[in-house]
Amino acid sequence: MNHDAILDKVRALLRLADQSRGATEHEAKTALAKAHEIMTRYNIDSAMLRMEREAVGGTEFTVNSSKVDLPKTLNPADMLILSLLQSHFNVRVILLHGHKQTPVDIIGTPTEVEYAVFVFHFLRETFFRCWNEFKKTTISPDRKSYYRGLHDGLKAELNAAKRRAEESYSADQRGKYELMIVDAKAVIDRHVAEKYGKLRNRRSQNRRVDSESYVAGKAKGATIRINRPLANA
Repeated sequence: MNHDAILDKVRALLRLADQSRGATEHEAKTALAKAHEIMTRYNIDSAMLRMEREAVGGTEFTVNSSKVDLPKTLNPADMLILSLLQSHFNVRVILLHGHKQTPVDIIGTPTEVEYAVFVFHFLRETFFRCWNEFKKTTISPDRKSYYRGLHDGLKAELNAAKRRAEESYSADQRGKYELMIVDAKAVIDRHVAEKYGKLRNRRSQNRRVDSESYVAGKAKGATIRINRPLANA
């Protein structure tokens, strides 16, 4: 399936998922899940093709980085989104020290870095928009709990979409893809060790969770769909 065909299929599924056009909740959920699965498979196909080309060329995976500047005081959504990038988009995220800002280096293969930067800005805008909409609907909304729910709902959907997409590949194809990801990760890890030295992990803080805000965020997070900008793929 070429890029235009993939985009047309995803658009058609998103139209089917539009409840304002009469779709039931079940139909909407099914269509959204299929759209995400198609995009996930496209992402895996693209990664395999790029990695195979580099392997045939006899060269090691190329490592690139891009910087994102965040405010000195991070929004509660920022760390959650950065954790999603690192766990689901084949990149490493390094937070640096800045005088007036918090610079963030996003490191990986050039195409994955480009996609991760797109995803970061997309999710940051989406998280803020969802929160601004939600806080108008309840008396005592809790921002951190809502963002945690968004993160967990989206993460569950990303995991499910990946499992469904991987099941459509043969065992040999899955093994080949996993090996390529391991090889790319090793190159990224060496690059990080050489450039940054020993890094300190940030500890997450345990805090009270407002169940109403969390549950609402998790339900909303399950509906977020991240589509690679195909025109630039």
